[in-house]
Amino acid sequence: LACAGQPRAATSSLATVAFAMSQQLVQLEMDEKDKESFQEMQTSMNQARQEIALIDATLRKRSTEKREAELILAELSTMESDTTAYKQVGKMFLQTPIDDLKGFLDTKTERCIKECDALAEKRSHVTLAAEKLQEDFQQFVKDHIYQHQAGTTA
Repeated sequence: LACAGQPRAATSSLATVAFAMSQQLVQLEMDEKDKESFQEMQTSMNQARQEIALIDATLRKRSTEKREAELILAELSTMESDTTAYKQVGKMFLQTPIDDLKGFLDTKTERCIKECDALAEKRSHVTLAAEKLQEDFQQFVKDHIYQHQAGTTA
């Protein structure tokens, strides 16, 4: 039996496949063209899952950046304009007017909000595509399930 639902090489047109439908093994009847389609579907589903995971990670990162910028901005808003402030650049700190820091943080917050919105929309599109792929995959499996009982009654 092949790992991760991959069909094993068979001399006949019958391939045994591990399928998570009701936690049981099913046999699929496939020719070479069907095997290629099956592998393409699996590849597409894996790519969609990876893309969703990447989008989620980026979304979490941008949300964290936004929250940090908002917290720092809240702290800076309590300080007066003539307060000495330093901005970290690599390993060094540069003296920077506090109003410039506030402007930078405002811009960063707005950019993060826009990126989060765009990422959320992209995630919804990718999720819909992944769900469609999953439905197509399940339909493919249902269409190619080997009917053992039907073959024995003839």
